[in-house]
Amino acid sequence: MKKKWCAVVAAAALTLGPLAACSDQGVGATPADAAGQQVEQPFAIFRGASLGAVDYAQLKVLNQCLADKGYPQNLQVMLAAPRNPFPQLIVTEKTFGPASEEEARRDGFGQDEPAIPPSVVSFDPNYDRASEQCSEDAWKKLSANAKKVYYSYFDLGNSLSMPFHLTVNERMGRARWTKLLSCLADKGYRTNDEDAFYRFPDPGLFGVPIGAGAEDPAASWTPKGVPGTVEVGPATPARKYRPSAQESDLAVAWFRCRRDTGIAKDQMDLVMQVQRGLVAKNESELTELNPQIEQIAKQAATLIGQA
Repeated sequence: MKKKWCAVVAAAALTLGPLAACSDQGVGATPADAAGQQVEQPFAIFRGASLGAVDYAQLKVLNQCLADKGYPQNLQVMLAAPRNPFPQLIVTEKTFGPASEEEARRDGFGQDEPAIPPSVVSFDPNYDRASEQCSEDAWKKLSANAKKVYYSYFDLGNSLSMPFHLTVNERMGRARWTKLLSCLADKGYRTNDEDAFYRFPDPGLFGVPIGAGAEDPAASWTPKGVPGTVEVGPATPARKYRPSAQESDLAVAWFRCRRDTGIAKDQMDLVMQVQRGLVAKNESELTELNPQIEQIAKQAATLIGQA
């Protein structure tokens, strides 16, 4: 019996650490220069939206092909619009914790989560063969080199994101984190694992109960696995994050300490520095691939009628 889990997207970006998961994934505040003007971040050169558009179009054509062959499940449950597969490359002040006292009170260290389509699981070898063929046909409909460019650009995204947050954290240095720990201790918060905090400053290390979103019905779903069938699991609905009262209090202290010690500004300054270095390191790939991924994204929009 062959079991095949069909991903909702062609590939998945890596997540980097607990505070990265707390990031506001929208295009939010960027560092300001001495005159108070917003400064575009170096990572803006990475065309994540174009990559998401290519991914979405390939998936939509693939799923329509499957539906035409008698397997409508994927088409019925796929997302209604593209998503940037590298949201962690969009950095705001909230990436490293609450950006205001109001936000700290309301959200703690969490954020609301968007809905996630259900998994489609195949135990049907005919479906598997159709899926593989439809996938290749979909890439070719985009362009002759779409598949190669897509995966090359995805690798480029990983080359930027994998070292990014860890490098920023390392360059912050032990002295700055000691200042943060000292400030938090003055407010009654002491970490239960100081060594771990120095490796990555996680607010979860202070023994404070953390809130949660609604239960995810997909987490406990197990397919029946009947040969010759294709199963659709439960969707994960959009979830509202609700912090515990203790978490909100810690989040307020965390915000104030980051602001008062200057760590918030230092960290955003280092974000710019590290981004510049990573962009320079990958400059040749960005120069080569950016116009290609943008052109394929235009072709993708035309192909699925979103131009």
